[in-house]
Amino acid sequence: MGNSGFLPIPVPMAEPDTPQPTPFPIRIVTEPPPPVDLIGLPPLDTSKKNDFFYEAWDRFLALEPKRAKKTSALAKKIVEEKRGIEQKSGEGLAIKQNAATSWEEAADDCRAKVAAIVDECERLNRKYVDHAFDLEGGPYCLVNLEGQFPKAIGKIDPPKWIKRIEDVFEKPQFFIDGANATDVHQGSAGDCWFLAALMAISAKKELIENLCIARNEKIGVYGFVFYRDGEWISEVIDDKLYLNVGDDDKLSIVRDWSRSKKEGRYVYYEEDKLKELLQRGGEALFFSHCKSNETWLPLIEKAYAKAHGDYFSIEGGYASEGIEDLTGGVGVVINPEDIMDKDRFWKDQLSQVNEKYLFGGGSKAKGSKGVIGGHAYAVMKAYEEGDLRLLKLRNPWGDTEWEGDWSDGSKLWTAEMMTKLGHTFGDDGVFWMSYTDFLKHFPNINRVRLFDKSWQVSQQWTCVKVPWTVDYLDTKFEFTITEKGPVVIALCQPDDRYFKGLDGRFWYSLHFRVYKNGEEEGRWIVRSMHNSGSASEITRSVSAEIENLDRGTYSVVFKVSATRWTGSMTAETNINLFAADRKEKLLNVGRRFDYAQAKGNLRAAEDAVRRQQRRDTTAESNDALKKARRLKKQENERERLRKERLDKVTKQRKREYEGAVRERAKTKKEVKKAREAAKKAPKGKKVEREPIIVVEVKGSEASSTAVNTPASSTDDNAAKSDETISSAENSNSDAVTEIATKKDIAPEHVENKKVESVADVLAKIQITTPSKAASEDNEQNDGEESDEPYETPLDEPQEVTNDDFEWDSDIDAPVVEDSDEDETQQQQNDTIFGTDPWNALCVLGLRVYSQNSEAKIRVVKGNETA
Repeated sequence: MGNSGFLPIPVPMAEPDTPQPTPFPIRIVTEPPPPVDLIGLPPLDTSKKNDFFYEAWDRFLALEPKRAKKTSALAKKIVEEKRGIEQKSGEGLAIKQNAATSWEEAADDCRAKVAAIVDECERLNRKYVDHAFDLEGGPYCLVNLEGQFPKAIGKIDPPKWIKRIEDVFEKPQFFIDGANATDVHQGSAGDCWFLAALMAISAKKELIENLCIARNEKIGVYGFVFYRDGEWISEVIDDKLYLNVGDDDKLSIVRDWSRSKKEGRYVYYEEDKLKELLQRGGEALFFSHCKSNETWLPLIEKAYAKAHGDYFSIEGGYASEGIEDLTGGVGVVINPEDIMDKDRFWKDQLSQVNEKYLFGGGSKAKGSKGVIGGHAYAVMKAYEEGDLRLLKLRNPWGDTEWEGDWSDGSKLWTAEMMTKLGHTFGDDGVFWMSYTDFLKHFPNINRVRLFDKSWQVSQQWTCVKVPWTVDYLDTKFEFTITEKGPVVIALCQPDDRYFKGLDGRFWYSLHFRVYKNGEEEGRWIVRSMHNSGSASEITRSVSAEIENLDRGTYSVVFKVSATRWTGSMTAETNINLFAADRKEKLLNVGRRFDYAQAKGNLRAAEDAVRRQQRRDTTAESNDALKKARRLKKQENERERLRKERLDKVTKQRKREYEGAVRERAKTKKEVKKAREAAKKAPKGKKVEREPIIVVEVKGSEASSTAVNTPASSTDDNAAKSDETISSAENSNSDAVTEIATKKDIAPEHVENKKVESVADVLAKIQITTPSKAASEDNEQNDGEESDEPYETPLDEPQEVTNDDFEWDSDIDAPVVEDSDEDETQQQQNDTIFGTDPWNALCVLGLRVYSQNSEAKIRVVKGNETA
């Protein structure tokens, strides 16, 4: 679950404001201690998102010496667990044992640790100091990796005074007549759910004793065991505890204190005596305490906080999950509205409290009739007589009770009933209420099923890649039952309390169905009916119970729904952010995360996803190159066709132009030849001229007309005839008109595309004697006639463009990709997620509890697994 101070959904069992104990009717005002500078964080780089852990973690551990891996107990555990996983060919951790075996191993380990510490301390004549969870060593026992304090400390000042048990209590005793629910009083931590779980198990003496394994009060060392992620673990602590009041605190006794005005009447007192009084006894402790000289409660709370890293990590939760952690059972949350037969529920389950089951209750968000809203209570006892059904509950605060029927002072109580139930009135947090009122005021019934040595438990862990669209995954579990009998199936993910800050942005909810292999497809035997918590988005396990399951092989198909909260920080971001200034805290939390995720071989899953992403990126790049090449080839082909079309027309026009030039040169040559012949002919002799080809070129088109030019009897007439060349009959009239216009021949001589004979035209021309200037000009031309029509250059062919052609979609249209071509998976991801890919990897395990039988579990992996 990724969460950085921002919760888009309600916190489980939102902790109500806890009243602070006051030893006498005065108000104690303390000066605030210096602020702890933990949150001075540099700006985050949000441009890069990486939801993987091991890549950044390996960089952080790059300089870790080999000896640290050999001497650290947790590091050795991780190495041993990974070796076991490597032997399973890439699958996760597999364990098969008696339900009590894991506890016995953890208990032996705990006793050995305590014994070693005792030997060392006796030899050195020193009390034990737990350097791994040293309250005096800094604030990290209070705050998580991200620097968040417990809720209560946000309203008051953090405790800075620490003392050992012997300095707080006059005659400390771990137990006085065993552990009792009435011993429990909540302090300034928001862990009512955990204290409710402690009260629930206190009804069974052996359960508390199973937690408190070894201790030595003189040396100040205590060893406990807790159940976590399918196995029992041990924790050893010293006896240092936080206090409300310290030696150097400046105290004031104030009467009639006004919160708004922050003033009152100060009372003079002897400060040393007051401090001594406030620093003695259970009420001097900052967190939970017993009102007597018993010490088991604050010490077990401290050990539980150490097991999860700090006191912040145990804030908010479900009593069912707390009872799981203290008993190794399977916890569920039941909504009374979902109970079909409430009489049957009372008979089969609730009436068996402290026997087969343990119970707690989560109240409504808004309290009523003395029930605190959003608070956890312990169910301590059930009573039935005739139609009367009563339940005994306790508030972890140690006060504030139910005010309805059967509450303290209710008229329903008689002396006989009080004697029969052993109840006394008093504001001690213990009260009775009817079964009907319990169902009405507690919408979350926390129930844990207990397992004794007659039960076998098998578990198998794995890691799956959770898709964006939710459905049952291809990967599944298969288990085989050898004997018919009761079976409890639990699908779980690691408890994220002890690696807060590295849990990333994804929250996962689980669901499964159980099918018997070989039977009709689509008919399941049972589904996961219960969550370990009331909010499915943040629950750590789902389960189902079958009272009489036949022997055989069964498939457990499941779906994992992932929610990504963009307001949270990734594990990589926090590793890079805290590597320098929070090295020790990061190392502790990171190793715990590594140990939890190693059960499902998360490292191999991340490596597989990265390899697939690289393959996808390469394939996408290759596809893009292939597409670009294909489009370029098509564009080149169309360009070739367009060029070919242009070249064809251009060559054609060039040929016509060159032909016109040749014809014009030929005509000019023939005209010149005729002129020279006319000049050489004797005067008065008629010269027969050969036909002259007159060529007219308009643009790039050319036409020619044959014209017969008769000889003149005189040179002048011959010259004039040369200048007034006309077209013969059946010639192009337009050409003739142009020639006639240039030679001052009236257009009316050209009609109906017919041309008069040259003789007739020349006869109509009025010949005048040229002027002197004209004569001189003719003399200068040396008798040559003008060649102007032939000297003027012809217009070259105009350049042709694609716009000169009619539209041809096969050539002129741009090249486009087919619209119905499928997008690649990476392109689809980029469309939805942009540069922040969906990398949801969930480690999960299946536990199968079977009575008088042996269950074998294996993972059947599908395509979506990493």
